[in-house]
Amino acid sequence: MRFIHIADVHLDTAFAGRSDAVRDRLRQASRDALARCVDLAVDAKFDAVLIAGDLFDDSRLSFATERFLLGQLGVLAEAGIQVVYATGNHDPGGGPRAGALDLPGNVTLVPGEEPVTVTIHGPGGDTAGYVTAVGHATAHVTADLSRRLRPVPGTPLPQAALLHTQVRSARGAEVHHPYASSNLDRLRAAGFHYWALGHVHQRQKLSADPPVHYSGNLQGRGPGETGPKGGLLVDLGDPAHPVVEFREFSRVRWERLAVAGLGDARTLEALGRTVGVAWESARSEDRAANDSEWMVAVELAGPSPLWRELRESEELETIADELTERFDILGCEVRAAGVYPAARVEDHAGRQDALGAALRLCREVREGGERLGLSETELAGFDPERDASVDAYLRRLLEGAPEEVLTRMLTTESAAE
Repeated sequence: MRFIHIADVHLDTAFAGRSDAVRDRLRQASRDALARCVDLAVDAKFDAVLIAGDLFDDSRLSFATERFLLGQLGVLAEAGIQVVYATGNHDPGGGPRAGALDLPGNVTLVPGEEPVTVTIHGPGGDTAGYVTAVGHATAHVTADLSRRLRPVPGTPLPQAALLHTQVRSARGAEVHHPYASSNLDRLRAAGFHYWALGHVHQRQKLSADPPVHYSGNLQGRGPGETGPKGGLLVDLGDPAHPVVEFREFSRVRWERLAVAGLGDARTLEALGRTVGVAWESARSEDRAANDSEWMVAVELAGPSPLWRELRESEELETIADELTERFDILGCEVRAAGVYPAARVEDHAGRQDALGAALRLCREVREGGERLGLSETELAGFDPERDASVDAYLRRLLEGAPEEVLTRMLTTESAAE
């Protein structure tokens, strides 16, 4: 029995907060990835495609996606390839709209907690093995659904279990809701030759004997889902020696690029060159496919003469636009929470001179221990509706002030020397 194991396709993800063009491209990327999976299944003559939940992101299925999906399932049907689809927490019961689709006869939808065993046929029509699956009937299943799955008794043929679950010991499980939580020891002892899992988006092998795998999601959806995404090609022709191979299907790759050394870059051009060096270095180690597109989250850190500018959202957006054009990528986000002045406030706050006194005074005012004798009437910019209190106003006014004082006074000090 040979099949492709995929999960967490999340068709029609909203991608809120993105531009219309980027949002449309990302939604199309999920469809492209599924189409690549179908093409491989047909070309390599697999017996089945197993979908371990969350085929849809929610019940609001667009007409474009409905047409696309039925078309792809039809391609598999024409090739004689079976599809077993067990629902997850994002598409429970198949979803109000998805559950109403007129699915072709090659598709077995498992929409609830009643286990379904599907006989998988090989190219000649003989029985190649069995897939037993259980789905999520609702969006908040808390029961251990794995306990419902039992292999077909009395057969030497390969058997796979299909389930959308949070295996508690899996890497990355903590960032997903604990739906249908299961225990790895229970899965290993169940008697199946392979467990095809979904829900955790990080691809991983939980067990080698028997193989227990998360395929990860088919297409990354955000900066936290970096690296190649796709599905697992599984060959259980010899159940004692299973073969599992990852294949990338995603067209859009997400990348986090950490740039900790900004040096003396003082212009947008210089900053772009510095980040460009880091980008080229990262790509030399991971080129990806020639037709891959990139979404990049750039994380700037370390000392920089541009620390003030890098606190302004408008400036960060301009840098992101510049890097998008410079790298010829789909989109870019820039974060700079780790950037600070070349001199750190904490390194100078204890000085017994004017600089140290100024830094300590800034701290005392911000902490509410000193108001400098100022009243509300003496604070021209104070707005009770906006700031609520004088202390809140002073804290806002002095945001970044210690670094500003430090930079200016150290520059003056150096010039005097």
